[in-house]
Amino acid sequence: MYDRALGGNLHVGYWDDEADGTPMQAATDRLTDLVTERLAPTDGQHLFDVGCGHGRSAARIIERHAVRITGISVSAYQVELANSRPQPPDFPGRATFQLVDAVENPFPDESFDGAYAIESLMHMKDKEAALGHIARVLRPGGRLVIAEHHLEGELDIPDAARMADAYAFFKFSLSDDRYETLLREAGLKVVDHTDATENVQRCYDSMIRGWHDAARTSDGERAREWETAADLGGWFFLDVPQLRYGFTTAVRL
Repeated sequence: MYDRALGGNLHVGYWDDEADGTPMQAATDRLTDLVTERLAPTDGQHLFDVGCGHGRSAARIIERHAVRITGISVSAYQVELANSRPQPPDFPGRATFQLVDAVENPFPDESFDGAYAIESLMHMKDKEAALGHIARVLRPGGRLVIAEHHLEGELDIPDAARMADAYAFFKFSLSDDRYETLLREAGLKVVDHTDATENVQRCYDSMIRGWHDAARTSDGERAREWETAADLGGWFFLDVPQLRYGFTTAVRL
């Protein structure tokens, strides 16, 4: 469902403004490109994809940059899909994917020149452990780029209760300080945060339509689950002004 709604990616897209007519697939690819620009990779570097999904973001990066990427996911199915993606010999880079939990990161210290996490940290229960490990495996001066939703400002009591329902249903939770405290405690210095809330909102209607379509083509409990997703997701994405989206860039000290 997310594949169809988001043009083959598992993250939101980016549009310059309301007049931007970029199709969904190009817009979601553009978000990957914006993350890559902030990483500023150079030839021969080894990058860490934290929460690789089915590997499309990594595939786009190695198609354009002569880097190695190691991606991780807690989903064996996603890892299988990512490793099955063709990597033509004319790609300048290469990527491999492993079944690894980011909060139990097994890689040696200072293994990577850069890292990125696109809408993945929000799904991790122990964000402190995940960010601590990312910092540990980055070389000094290495960059981490996070692209993710977060909250700014307090929710009132009814909205806080409904947000708890959304967290439980979708199995995620959001930072309320853009991870700045955890990044600092992990030994990472935030060097930039760019708000992109207005640039990504066009994705939300497509996702909500996808949930409704899935409900109409499903039966029983599965249909009810999709309707719950549409109800909670529609409220979460469209009616919560505190919901923001941005790019955070941090550097390993």
